[in-house]
This record gives sequence, structure tokens and C-alpha cells, in this order.
Amino acid sequence: MTARTQPADKKASPIPGSAARWNAAAWALWLVPLLVISIAVVAKPGNHSLTSLYQDAVARWWSRKTLYEGPGGMNYLPQFSIFFTPYYLFGQAAGDILWRATAAGGLALGILLFCRAPALAGRPGAFFWVSLLAMPLCLQALQFGQANAHLAAALLLAAWCLCSRRWWTAVVFLGLATAIKPLGIAAIGLAWAAYPRLWWRLGIGLALLLALPFAFGPPGYVWSQYLACADNLRQCSGVTEHRFADLNGLLRTFGIAMGGQVSLLLRAAAGMLLMVLCWGFARRHPEPLRALVWLGATAGFLMLFNPMTEANSYAVVAPVLGLIAWRSFAHGERTVGWVLAGVALSMGLLPEPLRPLFGNYFALAWYPAMTLGFLGLLAWMASRPPSGSHASNGA
Repeated sequence: MTARTQPADKKASPIPGSAARWNAAAWALWLVPLLVISIAVVAKPGNHSLTSLYQDAVARWWSRKTLYEGPGGMNYLPQFSIFFTPYYLFGQAAGDILWRATAAGGLALGILLFCRAPALAGRPGAFFWVSLLAMPLCLQALQFGQANAHLAAALLLAAWCLCSRRWWTAVVFLGLATAIKPLGIAAIGLAWAAYPRLWWRLGIGLALLLALPFAFGPPGYVWSQYLACADNLRQCSGVTEHRFADLNGLLRTFGIAMGGQVSLLLRAAAGMLLMVLCWGFARRHPEPLRALVWLGATAGFLMLFNPMTEANSYAVVAPVLGLIAWRSFAHGERTVGWVLAGVALSMGLLPEPLRPLFGNYFALAWYPAMTLGFLGLLAWMASRPPSGSHASNGA
């Protein structure tokens, strides 16, 4: 926070008791929609929910049946079936509610932890306002029980652990993110670029993650599922329908589409550029900007370059949009703050009222377009000289 903004921040300090009211209002933003969704789950278990796919995967795992049936079925690593087993054991309705509550709780907790950082807590209500920006874009994933809400929470909590130098806990959350979605491996690579001292911890964590299924199944069966998973992911990479919201979803809206080879090369090039962003620029900045740049780069890559990104997948981007918007306001960069707030709210609020006019095609184009703009703004922010005297030492 600059000296110019410090007096204003002091004047804006909350009166006694107001912090508790702001926090109560923020928790209500998460709890009220969760309560409504829970009532709907109890009334019609399995209706408009993706968790039946997850429950089927658990049943198949413990019955030693194949997990994979092509892009329309299970598209995660075998570890996901183990991860979802506790929810399966609670039964459909209770398990579905607990599944959604875990995601909502993780997102809310991650935002709260970041909002307590000195660089973000200069004004009252940080937790409330960031939640208000993030919630609309997270709501659909929570409603449908989509695993992307858990991916968003795992990455957000990993970012906070990186920010606070809780290295092993960060590795656990990065492993959890990879178990939830195979593209979490990109998050691990970018974490190594932004935090090089993690390299050996990440190596151990990845080895343990890969070995985990062998503790819960016969070696022959586990190996067969790894092979089936690799083939399934290969099939997913070749999906061409205009129903996904990745970069190709944006291009297909305008009658353009990249072939498989071109798309693969572009993913590799984008990954390298984001590695440079994290390695060359993010490491120079103090926390929490360093962690937020990593989180933004990771979320942007996962959304734009996963050929099966759905509209509700963009819950992964929501927390970092809100947090960087709030940080920009706290640092006197109001234009950047308003732009990012507008991006977050337009992604969360516009697709539904525009659905009668454009169907789902608006979201398929708007989400990746806004994410491309966000990545450009993030690169600009990271490439500027570090502010203040607490620049990162590159550890």
C-alpha cells in the first residue's frame, strides 16, 4: 500500500463490531445459495446434477470395472474415484449436499484467508466484496455439483499456502487439484516456475499421488485404468463440438477452428509463455501478488486450453478475478479494479439473461474472450517493476 493511500485507509477502518457484520454478510453470500441448492437436492436427488457420474465411477472402482467409456463419461484420473468415495458412502442426497458444501466452504475460506493479508485488508468488507464478485461465476458449478468448484477451491487454497510459505500444504492442495482434474499437472508446472524451491517437494508429492491408487486396488487393475485414462484423455483432446468454452469455443463462434496439431502446438506455446510469466516476472513481486499471478496464469491456462472446458468451469477464474480487483482498489489502481470487477460480474451475470437471444453461444465466446483479456492485464501487472521495498527474493 502506498503512502498516498494510507491516510484514506485509516479513515476507512471499521468501527468496532463492523468487521463481524461484514464477515457475517459475506458468509451469507455463500450459505444462502448453498441452502437453496441443498433443498433442491433433497427434493429431487440427482436432478440437474453431475454427481451421478462420480458415484458411478466410485461403484466401478470398487467393483474393479473399467472407469472410462469415452469423453461422455469419467474424464478424471483414477484417484478421483478414491477421492469421491466418502461422499458416495453418505448416500446420494447427503453426499451431494456435503460435496457442494465442501466446495463452497473451500472457496469462501480461501477468499477469507487472502482478504486478511495486509496488502488486501486496507478497507473494511474485503471478504464480502470479493465474495460478491466471485459468487455469480461459481454458482452454476455449485448448483450442478461440478468438480470445477472443487478445483477452484483447491487451487485457491494452494495459492494461499504458497503465499504464506506453507510448502507441504501447498503440495497437498496441488496434488488434490490434479486428482480432481488431470490438467492440474499444469498448475504444478507453473507453481515450480513461480516458486522454484518447491521442485523436490513437488517431485515427492507427484510420485505419491501416482502411487496412491495402488494402495486401494490390485496392481494389474490400477495399471489398466491408467492406460485407459491415457486413451480417454487422448479422445477428449480431439473433441470438436461447438459446446465447449475453451479458446476453440471462441474461434468456432466466428466460424474458425484450429486443427488438433495446431491446437496442441498452441497449448505448448501458451504453457511456455505462462512459465516465463511466472518465472521471469511473478517471482520479483511481493506477496500476495506473486501467488495471485500464479493463480491467474494457472486458471487462465486451464480454461483456455482444455478442449472440454464448460461454461461452469470458469468458477476456477472467479476467485482470482475478485482478489486482484480488490487488490487494485486497495492500491489506488481504480481503473484496473473496475475493469476486473466488470469482467467478473459480466461473466457471472450476463449469460443467463442473454440466453433467449444467443442460447449458450454467448458464454462460449464471452468467457474465453474475457479470460484472454484478463491474462493480458495480468502479464502487464506482473511485468511492471515491483512496488515497495519488499520485493521477492526469487526463492
